[in-house]
Amino acid sequence: MANRGDVISVDKLWDIFDLEREKAWEGVDAPVGSPEWNIAAGKIYVVINNICNAVHNMNTEPRSSADQAEKPVWKETSSVVHTDYADGSAETKTVKHAAWRCPVCGWFVGEQVDVFGRKHNQMKKNFCDRCGQRIDWESVEKEG
Repeated sequence: MANRGDVISVDKLWDIFDLEREKAWEGVDAPVGSPEWNIAAGKIYVVINNICNAVHNMNTEPRSSADQAEKPVWKETSSVVHTDYADGSAETKTVKHAAWRCPVCGWFVGEQVDVFGRKHNQMKKNFCDRCGQRIDWESVEKEG
């Protein structure tokens, strides 16, 4: 693994991510959505977040823009989904998506769900996986 101050390529980082993800999924044969699967998914999230923190801390010189936490951007999008069925019929519909995005590069950093009429932010990342920008969730929680 890289040490603080090392310069490593993006390809090397993806290799590290893939290796850690494979380690986390070892021995998980549970179906998607089962309690065992959810536990493994939670471990993977923690591992990836820890790697992002480690990568961010590798810099010996401060990156003034990335060190300043910025509030994530709420973005709503829609896409067209076309499905062909085995019986020969088809369906085309518009699906709406909404998620928290990085204020710098627009990458996914969290989502919001409605639980019993209350909004709840989940899958929150402290750093953007793509550019390393620190994300300020405290200001989002205060506004909500």
